[in-house]
Amino acid sequence: MQKRLIEKLAENKRRLLKSEIKEKLVPCAERGFSYRLADLAQSKQLLELFLSNSIPANTREVDALGKTEAKQLILKTSQSYVAYDDRDVLLFHQYSSEIGALVCTFGKCLEHLDGLLEFIEFDEGLLHHSFILVEPECQVGLCILHTEYGCELVYW
Repeated sequence: MQKRLIEKLAENKRRLLKSEIKEKLVPCAERGFSYRLADLAQSKQLLELFLSNSIPANTREVDALGKTEAKQLILKTSQSYVAYDDRDVLLFHQYSSEIGALVCTFGKCLEHLDGLLEFIEFDEGLLHHSFILVEPECQVGLCILHTEYGCELVYW
């Protein structure tokens, strides 16, 4: 009985988080942003792989960035990835490990970057509010991670 109650509570929490995410993304959706939630296991696995530094990537330390500077850096760096505009990518957010990352196309993510940086609460300056965008097969990644001393631009 207790196990079933715990499962129901967890299910209810996931449902509430999904509802909260949907609500936060209304402004983006109204401007044409479409997304779905990734499989939870896939989200966890990809995030774990990325955070373990197992993927060869370029890393550059940058001063602590606000949303505007982050947007400029992301757009500048993304110019190398034009061929991936129609590819699905996972955008991680603070609840990714509980309900799954957002899945959208690379191009749509860039098109709605202002709203998505707002959605992930980038300006909070904490690791779980970092911009982490990874292609499911790890062919491409573009991230700005909040660190103790500023930010790191990580891309491959």
